Amino acid sequence: MSSVKPEEPTPVAAADAAPAAVPEAKAAAESTAPAPAPSSTAATGGGGANANNFHSASLYIGDLLPEVNEGLLFEIFNAVGPVASIRVCRDAVTRRSLGYAYVNYHQVSDAERALDSMNFTDIKGKPCRIMWSQRDPSVRRSGVGNIFVKNLHEGIDNKQLYDTFSLFGNILSCKVVTDKETGLSKGYGYVHYETNEAAASAIEKLDGMLIDGKEVQVGVFMRRDNRPDAQAFTNCFLKNIPLDWDEKRLTEEFEKFGEIVSVTISMGRRKRFPKKVKAAEKQKEEKKEEESEAEVVEKKEEGDDKPRAVSPEPTEEAEKDKEEPSKEDEKAEEPTPAKPAEEPASNKPESLGFGFVNFLTHESAAAAVKEMNDKEFTVTEDGETIQKVLFVGRAQKKAERERELRAKYESEKMDRIAKFQGVNLYVKNLDDTVGDDVLRDEFSAMGTITSARVMRDLKTGVSRGFGFVCFSTPEDSTRAVNEMNGKIIAGKPIFVALAQRRDVRRAQLEAQHNNQGGGPGRGGNMGGGQPGAPGQPGMMRGPMGGPMGGYPGAVPMY
Repeated sequence: MSSVKPEEPTPVAAADAAPAAVPEAKAAAESTAPAPAPSSTAATGGGGANANNFHSASLYIGDLLPEVNEGLLFEIFNAVGPVASIRVCRDAVTRRSLGYAYVNYHQVSDAERALDSMNFTDIKGKPCRIMWSQRDPSVRRSGVGNIFVKNLHEGIDNKQLYDTFSLFGNILSCKVVTDKETGLSKGYGYVHYETNEAAASAIEKLDGMLIDGKEVQVGVFMRRDNRPDAQAFTNCFLKNIPLDWDEKRLTEEFEKFGEIVSVTISMGRRKRFPKKVKAAEKQKEEKKEEESEAEVVEKKEEGDDKPRAVSPEPTEEAEKDKEEPSKEDEKAEEPTPAKPAEEPASNKPESLGFGFVNFLTHESAAAAVKEMNDKEFTVTEDGETIQKVLFVGRAQKKAERERELRAKYESEKMDRIAKFQGVNLYVKNLDDTVGDDVLRDEFSAMGTITSARVMRDLKTGVSRGFGFVCFSTPEDSTRAVNEMNGKIIAGKPIFVALAQRRDVRRAQLEAQHNNQGGGPGRGGNMGGGQPGAPGQPGMMRGPMGGPMGGYPGAVPMY
């Protein structure tokens, strides 16, 4: 079987930056790699030997743009061979593309040909990743043959990484991690081999080797929870440090817990905010100013009543003295040389109130966190004596901290949703005169109300015509929906229903529209086949039609 190679530039092996790095890897691969598979495509990681392990003709297509749909994928992959079915996986709520799809062929040979010829080809300007579909998720989660590659050059993409590591065995998946916003490489990636032997060979020969001018590090992939240094930290992050502390004072406070490797306090220019004056103090100051102004006015009025002295007429001698200034006056009038202005103190680096202390051992760092966290210090700042509570914790990367905060926010959000599920009502078509009190009075007969609010415009304060009423029990809210829906309030019939999140409500409306027929993502009639059946939006079928499960390459359902 002849394989068609995509017209793309030669990968890392031909990079000018490191001409001797990858040929050396090729030579090492020829001497240590396992015996080649009988199929010619096995050398590229997508051959028949690999396909026979899956016994299916189903391919995974990744790195797709959101606008890529089933029709476009059918036009591209049907050129290789007859396609049985195609499915772009979408979000269950929003129905937006998740960026990957499954393509099922009738014949395994057609799937092999598509994997060899179409992998890393551009679809709407973005290279796609193709690999065999693995219906058993344990294969992906086991970590067998999975390696981690870091310190990659920014110019290395998925294809270059694939071609470099495919010398050592069949590759199941290969990916360079990129930034979601910019699309640029983050400098690391993953390569998943079919066997542990191939992964060990790649680690042995490529670890520490130059690829495109940079020395890469290759090792066995470990999940974040299983990494040995996940909990054995030595670097501590400190914030709310007293501003008059320096690194010497910080060392004195923490050296009692163990040997310190390094101590640093972040320096820069602090942002100064005006002090908040309390309302009572502000009123006292205003009162004092008013009293002082009244005293000045009274004194002025008293001075106007007193007789004023009349100055005598000036004599000739006085006028001469006025015209001829004395020598002493001339000396006094000579300008004095200006002194050079001193550099303002704000330009000098100042403590920003946070820093790091790195210990030699994890035990010392853990003891410092336990003893020093939430410890209070009495300090004087800006002429005021205040109590400062020091925070000491494990130093985290920004991505890790954001991940924890995101998980915490999602957890709180789900708890809040579960708390008000079935008891919070949405009320619309309210008159502009209806306020919170009127809304509460109208619904109070249905049961105990915990909160009632009419939504208003933030700038104008005018009612937006809808609001929410939350009851204490689901029974009260159900009764309110049944009895209050359509009731006339202030001359307008109101609409009452259970409150829903916006994305859930949009998904229900789209589903209703699709069930009525003619909606987007309903599937299509490809080559005279049957259109997508109801309840399977986004499914496209091949020329033979019929249910997708009847083919050997059925789309895996995760």
